[in-house]
Amino acid sequence: MLKNMGGAAALICGLWLAQAQALTTDGYEAPYFGAGYAHEFGDGTRDSKGGNGFHANFGLPLSGSQNSALEINFYDGGRARHIDGNKDYQDALMVDYVHDYGLFGWPDSGLSRFLPKFKPFALAGVGAIREDVRGGKHVHAGAELGGGLLFPLPWYGLALRTEARAQAQGNHQSVPGRDYLVDYRLSVGLQVPLAFGERIAETPKAQECGVAVVDVNGAPRSDCDADSDHDGVPDSLDQCPGTAEGLPVDAKGCPAGAATQAEPTPVPPPAAPAACTTPYVVGESYRLKGVRFANATATLTEDSKGVLDEVAHSLDCAKDFDVEIAGYTDAKGGKTYNLKLSQRRAEAVRDYLASKGITASRLTAKGYGKANPRASNKTRAGREQNRRVEIKLIVI
Repeated sequence: MLKNMGGAAALICGLWLAQAQALTTDGYEAPYFGAGYAHEFGDGTRDSKGGNGFHANFGLPLSGSQNSALEINFYDGGRARHIDGNKDYQDALMVDYVHDYGLFGWPDSGLSRFLPKFKPFALAGVGAIREDVRGGKHVHAGAELGGGLLFPLPWYGLALRTEARAQAQGNHQSVPGRDYLVDYRLSVGLQVPLAFGERIAETPKAQECGVAVVDVNGAPRSDCDADSDHDGVPDSLDQCPGTAEGLPVDAKGCPAGAATQAEPTPVPPPAAPAACTTPYVVGESYRLKGVRFANATATLTEDSKGVLDEVAHSLDCAKDFDVEIAGYTDAKGGKTYNLKLSQRRAEAVRDYLASKGITASRLTAKGYGKANPRASNKTRAGREQNRRVEIKLIVI
């Protein structure tokens, strides 16, 4: 049985061509191993009680299939016979397709900060099941369906995994007169990424495109998803490569209000005092490059505060206009959770700008959740671009 398990693992390894999002703690998209306790509710026609056993699984994220993985699952359990109190045994080796539905949280309330986030998942698979009933051993083909919840833990990518499975097998030997048996299992265990406790940085796969770009260090490259100057605009769309860190940019990657070859110079805002100018054009949205938050919170990082200090100075030079602050998330997680998170982040930016002297009545905060994505949510680079805060000057 273990020899067959090793061969199946070697076969599946060929399918894992790159790191991919799967049933793991976010940031640890790597092969993983899990083990734990399982309790079986056996087919009612068996002459035995429910069983207890051990299960182990090894998973590989699938590239090109977001939130999916292939797993090898091994189960070994025993159940006491009614007739004599001795035990029957079962071993199962299954290959499962597993799909998770993203990270979910809880509605805001007094207790929400104490409740764990979780990833619901479903699985289906086929394999072989060996029965040892009253000393007679026989192997049968089997299939299973199941699902569960993965609870990420705050240490080294570990996660608590709970699940339920229904397992069927074609079997006319264990129970006379029965051609198939269906067993049910509940299990709980610990899952660990095989990455030695270090968070894995995903490198976007190089993709040939028609735009030749040059990294900030002068090295040539041609991957469409690259963002060499880290302004939130992919190189394939960036008409102004090499913009300075912290400088507000528009959707083309150019300094706010700057002219590009593709369009004429935008109309500047009303004249400000000679010693005070703003880079923002009325009615255009600008991503606040460098504004970030602690994971899954609305807490600004220290670096973000320095960026917002510059934004506050620019807004102070546009006192004739109100400011709309828009928060966005990526597509992971539930709709309600993302809307509330983006709203809190927009409000955090609004409150910080108000603390720097910008009149609070000029500032409006609005969260849009996963709406209006700037890039694909299927890659880490795309999701990072979609998690953003934008500002827009509006006429009072």
